[in-house]
Amino acid sequence: MTYRFDTPFFLFGMGGREKLLYKNGALICCETAQPVRTFEILSEEILAPEYTVRMTTAKGTVTVSENEVGVHLTDENGETTTLTASPVHLPDFADHPYRDAMRILTHDILINVIDGKPVPNFIVYKKPWYRDGAMMAMVLGRTGNLDLIIDWVRSLDEMYDHNNAGVSESDNLGQLLYLLAVTGCTDHPLIDRVIEEAKSRLEDGVLTGQCDYAPHPVYQTKWLKYGLEALGRDSSFVRIPDVCESYTGLFWMDGHTEPYHGDYSENYPYLSWAQAHSAGFAMDAEHLEALKHPVYPISSETYASEAIYENLRPLLPAYADAHCSAPHTWHAAEMFLYLDDLYNTEKGQV
Repeated sequence: MTYRFDTPFFLFGMGGREKLLYKNGALICCETAQPVRTFEILSEEILAPEYTVRMTTAKGTVTVSENEVGVHLTDENGETTTLTASPVHLPDFADHPYRDAMRILTHDILINVIDGKPVPNFIVYKKPWYRDGAMMAMVLGRTGNLDLIIDWVRSLDEMYDHNNAGVSESDNLGQLLYLLAVTGCTDHPLIDRVIEEAKSRLEDGVLTGQCDYAPHPVYQTKWLKYGLEALGRDSSFVRIPDVCESYTGLFWMDGHTEPYHGDYSENYPYLSWAQAHSAGFAMDAEHLEALKHPVYPISSETYASEAIYENLRPLLPAYADAHCSAPHTWHAAEMFLYLDDLYNTEKGQV
């Protein structure tokens, strides 16, 4: 489920650009919550897959659009001003059956790179999470945008992000190794520290500890094995346990098929998408059909324990009241990777 409220909006500022929010004829700076430009509009059209908002005023048409160069405003006189600029790569997905959704999901990932850091939602989360960051990196890699977060990855000096109530979550170890691998930081001093830390947490080859406030031995051990193998390091000392727990089916990256349970909370839709991916593309037809004609936003998270929803109030008060952040990068990444793998499987490429 994705939450939408009475006032349509759209975010501009992918990658390293200034973050701007459009709603009700106004472009608003997300950092200050102050208007940058305002227009008395007669109507508006939000063309999310084209990264464009088109407004009709008494004087003509005003367009705000974003491309690989920057965010541009074209006024009623046809004069174009660049509002903020820095390079990003934006695949068109022209032949993809879910082209519009793939374009929006690319945007959802890129809009949440802020100051070079990948965050779940840049308004309600101020720190990157290794879990969400690793999933974002998979999308950034497929879209040619990994360079946006390389400096952040190189700067890391902690094995855990300590974002869930300060807990040293075990899945962080594999996620960190994966991030270091895909960004080419294969000589990073954290690597040996992480491997030693992981070995100290192993019991019969299984990674102990917890993530998301509970032990998830399959999920966290699979992340460790995946991170080691991404680096080309020995993973023979790791053993995936043959048990079933609530996160067993969330890790689809190793190609191992798990049955689809579908009983996760709608507040955290990324869990259901991950499980459906793991179960061999088992998402229900209604969800998939809706994504052929997507309405922005299409990714979200609700009632997360560490999100600061009051940060939304100056910009999107209805979302603050609902304790909902949209877009959300773990959700967006799971959807993007599901749809991309589904398409490539049908083409016989995976």
